Amino acid sequence: MENENAFKNMINESVAKQIAAAIQKADPKFNSKKFLKLTDELKPLELKDRVKLITKYLHTYLPADYLTSLKIIVTAMEKSTLTGFSLWPFSEYISQFGLDHFDQSMKAMYILTQKFTAEFAIRPFLLKDHKKVLKQFEKWATDKNVHIRRWVSEGSRPLLPWGQKIPLFVMDPTHTLLLLDKLRLDDELYVRKSVANHLNDISKNHPQVVIEVLRMWQKGASEADLVKLNWITRHALRTLIKKGHPGALKLMGVDGKASVKISEITLNKKKFKLNDSLEFSFHLQSTGKSSQKIIVDYAIDFMKANGKKGKKVFKLKTINLGAKEEITIKKKHSLKPITTMKYYPGIHHLYLQLNGHIVSETSFNFQ
Repeated sequence: MENENAFKNMINESVAKQIAAAIQKADPKFNSKKFLKLTDELKPLELKDRVKLITKYLHTYLPADYLTSLKIIVTAMEKSTLTGFSLWPFSEYISQFGLDHFDQSMKAMYILTQKFTAEFAIRPFLLKDHKKVLKQFEKWATDKNVHIRRWVSEGSRPLLPWGQKIPLFVMDPTHTLLLLDKLRLDDELYVRKSVANHLNDISKNHPQVVIEVLRMWQKGASEADLVKLNWITRHALRTLIKKGHPGALKLMGVDGKASVKISEITLNKKKFKLNDSLEFSFHLQSTGKSSQKIIVDYAIDFMKANGKKGKKVFKLKTINLGAKEEITIKKKHSLKPITTMKYYPGIHHLYLQLNGHIVSETSFNFQ
């Protein structure tokens, strides 16, 4: 049975008709009837292919001259009610055909970002001339619009999900650190969250760079600024914490292995099926002589289609456990189908991690 909530359904026949109406209002010569023949091809495609199909038809039925077409697209964006994923084909159009018109394309993406996002569209421009884009981003890092400031960080991430990888930024993360420095104390959590995600990208190849940057930011920061920076630190280090990286743990105020006695993991049942909830609990008792900070995560070894397993780590909570203190922790993990996760039958393993170290495990059967 097809998942009606799948991301691909954000781009559908209704969206294509809305786009056609918006374009025709901006350009009465636009042939909506021929453009909407794309709906015959749309249904079997996944999300990004749907976006590319609509983009292909836009290119076919808009004027051949890019700048003329861009003016029509900008007018359609500004004077229609199109929002969210409905604007993605416009973003894709700019990324595919606008590389030779930097200034005009950047202005169009500036407008687009405030209505949807241009984080994917900016990637080809970075690949072509990263210095030119970064110079513009430095100016926009202090823009009054929160979506523009967030775009500066998100669009330049080395490993943006769903976006093209920027190999130069993967190899040398220093290219974007100035941007992050400008944004680290932004008043909007929406922006700071992107900064944390950007740093998390960098941490996958250059962990020490991220640790040093975060340490430098914290040094001499005011109490109010530390609240913002501590939030960024927790989220930027999440991948390193899950791996038990000593430097990351130390920056989080955690010193090595937790001094605790742990009970066996208790499951609500041993056999599960799709849409069930995996509920588990465990008991911790401190064996330390003083209070200790403990980062609690859990991991599941999911069965893959090829019969192999792949471990995915999930954050649970961070606790301060006093000397001899005890605590019972409970967690419910949904096994509902989602676009980014498919479940396959077989034995799965559940692991408990404290400060990045596996301390207990159990198994369950997914049928």
